[in-house]
Amino acid sequence: MFAKKSTLTALLFMGSPFLMESLWAEDNLAAVASEVISAEVDWFEEILLGGNTAIALVILFLAMIGFAVERAVRLRRNAIIPHDLASQVRDSWHKGEFEDIQKKCAEQPSILGRMVNYLVEHRETEPDLLIPGVGDIGVRELKAHNQRAFSLAVIAALAPLLGLLGTMIGMIESFKLVEQYGDEGGASMLAGSISKALITTALGLIIAIPSLILYHFFKFRCNHLGNELDEEIEVLINAWLLKKAPAAAAEENEDLPIDELAATVQDSDDADIDTAAAVPG
Repeated sequence: MFAKKSTLTALLFMGSPFLMESLWAEDNLAAVASEVISAEVDWFEEILLGGNTAIALVILFLAMIGFAVERAVRLRRNAIIPHDLASQVRDSWHKGEFEDIQKKCAEQPSILGRMVNYLVEHRETEPDLLIPGVGDIGVRELKAHNQRAFSLAVIAALAPLLGLLGTMIGMIESFKLVEQYGDEGGASMLAGSISKALITTALGLIIAIPSLILYHFFKFRCNHLGNELDEEIEVLINAWLLKKAPAAAAEENEDLPIDELAATVQDSDDADIDTAAAVPG
């Protein structure tokens, strides 16, 4: 029993240096990890180190903000389809209040307002010619909105390429430093040059990702508002320019009060009797 205890004590004593060395290595690794985690990056300074490419990317970033704000303002719903415009002017057409329709369209400038105003100004034209002209106004203006949103797509495509170009230039400069100084520069010089080179790629991606998201968002919004615009103007055209079929007129008569409906039928019967009396026997 005593021999076993002595052997165990000896093994612990002999292994203690290795145990202490492993603990010391773990402490060093923890200290290094804490230093790496606590390292801070001055992004403004890094951007300045990016050179002319970084300056071009900053200009693209400002352009992206400008285009996004412009699209957000121009693609407001009231600028395309004011909320109550169609309902406000629908009944005025059959009453002959054309000036009132134009006044309401002028008070709410929008694509729908310009289409309605076109209908009023050319109301004497045949519907077959008038309806395509109204449609051309909507298509032309919505196409212009889509073209303006395309600027964001250009920025989304250009920013990563500029970032990659800056990285390539920085890598070339880094290897030139290694060629000139060799081992004297050490890893710190090479790491600093590579870090300077990679900042342009990071900046390019930071600009490209939101630009692409904004482009698809505004494109979707334009298409969505375009579909609603088609529905609104179709309702007005059907109510103003197109004649209803007899079946539709019969459905409207179903909504009349009994007295008015009976009077309408009586008038129709009287007209038929007069017509029959006028025909020679």
